[in-house]
Formats: sequence, structure tokens, C-alpha cells
Amino acid sequence: MPALNIFMRFLHIISAITLLGGALAWRFAVIPATAALASETRDKVGNAIAAAWRPFVIFAIAGLLISGTYNFLNKTGLTPAYHAVFGMKILLALHVFAAVYLAGRPDNAKRARQLTGVAISGTAIVILSAVLRWLLTR
Repeated sequence: MPALNIFMRFLHIISAITLLGGALAWRFAVIPATAALASETRDKVGNAIAAAWRPFVIFAIAGLLISGTYNFLNKTGLTPAYHAVFGMKILLALHVFAAVYLAGRPDNAKRARQLTGVAISGTAIVILSAVLRWLLTR
């Protein structure tokens, strides 16, 4: 059982890194770097990146859902405060899932805005995760 717990924790962390790290890199490195390109070229590059990133998004979301459910169901003695913070984390995660999925669609004029939302919500999720860890150790 400890091996499965470790694997699920690893899966959760690596999926979160993939999703949030990819969104941050795309929003704050790729989009500004391609801003100097011609519009048609910029759109082609953006669509190519979206197509290449889409499978990672799908697997990362699946990894987070599977490992997150497993990890939550294996916790005991959770307080109402824990549940409240966890609820906020889940709502933000749903926003991240939707926005990152939509950002990966071709010819998306709102891609930068969606990825900015992912960056903000993803950072809030990381902060809430630290709060949840603290609540478990009190």
C-alpha cells in the first residue's frame, strides 16, 4: 500500500507540474516571443503548439483527477476547515481544466487571456495546497 500512495502522490505532483508549468511557459515565454512574428506565422506557431500540447493536457487532467480522488479518499480526520479550503481548491482546479483545454483549441483568439487565468488560478491552487498541508499537521 505505501508504494501505491507514493505513486499517486507522484502522479498528482507531476501532472500539476505539467499542466501549470506548460501553461506558464506558453503564456509568459512563447506568446511574448512570437509577438514579433507576422500574424499568419504567429497563428500557425500557436496552433502547432496547441496540437502538440493537447495530449499532455488530457493526460495531466486525467492524472490529477485519478490521483486527487485517491489521495482525498485516503485521508482521515478531516476538519470542516479542511473541507472548505479543499472545496475552493476543487473549484479553481475545474477552472484550470476548462481554461487550459480551451487554450489548446486551434485558432483561439483568447488564448493569452485563458492562459493568464490558468496562471492565476494555478498559483492560488498551489497556495491552497500549502494551507491544506498545514491544516493536516495541526
